[in-house]
Amino acid sequence: MLRRPFLVLLALPLAGCVTTSMQGYADSAPPSRPVTQIAAMVAAPVGLRADIQRSLAEAAAKHGVAAIDALSILPPTRTYSDAEIRAQLKAKGVDSVLLLTVGDSGVQREYAGTIFEGQSFGTYNGQGTVSTFGNTSNVALSGTYSGSSFGTATPVHRYSRTTQFTAKLLDAQTGRTLWVGGGQVNAGGLLFVGNGTSAASSTSAIFDDLAAKGLIASTS
Repeated sequence: MLRRPFLVLLALPLAGCVTTSMQGYADSAPPSRPVTQIAAMVAAPVGLRADIQRSLAEAAAKHGVAAIDALSILPPTRTYSDAEIRAQLKAKGVDSVLLLTVGDSGVQREYAGTIFEGQSFGTYNGQGTVSTFGNTSNVALSGTYSGSSFGTATPVHRYSRTTQFTAKLLDAQTGRTLWVGGGQVNAGGLLFVGNGTSAASSTSAIFDDLAAKGLIASTS
């Protein structure tokens, strides 16, 4: 009885990775003191906004800064005058406003090949003769083989996602632009294309740049 397991890999999924790139620019006249309280207004696709807002708060906290959802201060139930907006922000101790716009490709799936696994089973019956002439031997074999094979084929897909963002930091009372920036997150692999990865990578990049420009406290 012969049992021969075999595995044929026609394609393998690519390893996952995440790359983030961004560029930020601070105004030549910095605020008199580092920003400590930020009201964040996020414009993002449905399903991603909540993750962005949560990641903003987490990224800000790493720098000793509070990032609050602007809609919790100014609910979108009516239109506010500039004076009302400034008054509400001041009452909450907010010293700056972050306007964040996010564009997202969603999860992209692309066929990358097939994995085939299987086994073969069978029997072999044979006979043979050996003829020797001096230092030379001739072997003659004959026989029959019967068996069967079975296997499964599994398609493999490659997953990717691209998230782009632009941001602007404003002084809460004067409306002066303190900083502008933008960037992109490219994620690959099924484990890295969720909302959490895109949200955490983009918001971390923003606050790291704000810290590098001296607008908020630095963790280094």
